[in-house]
Amino acid sequence: MAFCKDINARTQKYKADTPMQVTLTAYKDSTFEFIVKSPSVSWFLKKAAGIETASGRPGHNNMVSSLTLRHVYEITKLKQADPFCKHMSLETLSKSIIGTANSMGIEIVKDL
Repeated sequence: MAFCKDINARTQKYKADTPMQVTLTAYKDSTFEFIVKSPSVSWFLKKAAGIETASGRPGHNNMVSSLTLRHVYEITKLKQADPFCKHMSLETLSKSIIGTANSMGIEIVKDL
């Protein structure tokens, strides 16, 4: 029962259809701890671009959508709150997100 209350409290800021990544550690004495991470970068990119699936052939001039650098910045700020991304700079994390977008067939432009 304590697990359900804890996970509900930590995930209440997210919508019901948002996929969450959770790392759970259970101990022999029936205690536990868990880390709730934000959704994946690809999920954020698809939501921002308004698409269901990424390109089947990225890198072949088959762009399925475009996003601005402002979108990348907003996703970067959300991902930087993750425990494993806190040490990364905004620039490094942004470059990683742009790379993910390119591999999905989403073009990053300065302005739409």
